[in-house]
Amino acid sequence: MTLDGVHHTNALYLDLEWTCWNVPQPPGMQQEIIEIGIVEMDLITLDITQEAAYFVRPRRWEISPKCSALTGITNEDIRTAKPLGEVLAAVTKKFQPADKHCCTWGDDVSVIDRTCTSQGLVSPFRRPIDLCKVFQGVFATKNQLSLGGAIQMLGLEFDGEPHGALPDARNTARLHASILYRMRREPEPVPSPTIEKIEVVSLSPFAQKLVDCLK
Repeated sequence: MTLDGVHHTNALYLDLEWTCWNVPQPPGMQQEIIEIGIVEMDLITLDITQEAAYFVRPRRWEISPKCSALTGITNEDIRTAKPLGEVLAAVTKKFQPADKHCCTWGDDVSVIDRTCTSQGLVSPFRRPIDLCKVFQGVFATKNQLSLGGAIQMLGLEFDGEPHGALPDARNTARLHASILYRMRREPEPVPSPTIEKIEVVSLSPFAQKLVDCLK
C-alpha cells in the first residue's frame, strides 16, 4: 500500500469499546474507553501477523448492565485492568504504531486522541484511515454501513461476536483484505460462503455494477 509517497507493508486495525447506559449517563459520569482491540496485517500476504486485546480501567468507572450485555465486559474485568496510559505503552511496545497506518471502522482514532488530550497523554496512532468512509466511497453506498453490514455485503461471515474490541478489529482487517484481494484479482484463501445480503444495504446502479465486477 502506497500512501503519502511511502510504501507501507503492514497496517494496524483498531477497535474500541466504551462505557454506556440504558438511560442518560449518571451525573458526573462520561463515556470512557474500557477495551482496545488491535490487529496487525501484512499488506503483501494479507495475513494477520499479531493481535491483542486490552481492558482499560477508566478514571471514573462503572459498567452498566447494558454495557455488560453489549460487550461482555464486567466490573471485575475493569477492576483489574490497567489505566489508559499503561495500556497505550504496552500497545506501543508490541505494535510500534507511529509509522503504520491505523485503520478503523469509524472515528476510533479521534476518540483516543480526545481522551489522551483530556488526560495529558499522547496518542501513539498518527496515521488514521477510516475504512467505513473508504468503503462508502469505493462502493458508492447511499449510507454508511455498520461493520457487520459491510462484512455481509462482501459475502463474508463475521468472525466472533460483534461489539468485542478484538473481533471487531479482526473483522475490519478481514474486510480490508477481501477488498484488496478483489482489487488484485487474486482468489481469497477460503471461498466466501453465499450469504443473503441484509436489507439495509442500498446501492446505486453504478455501485451494484462495481460490486459485480469485484466478485
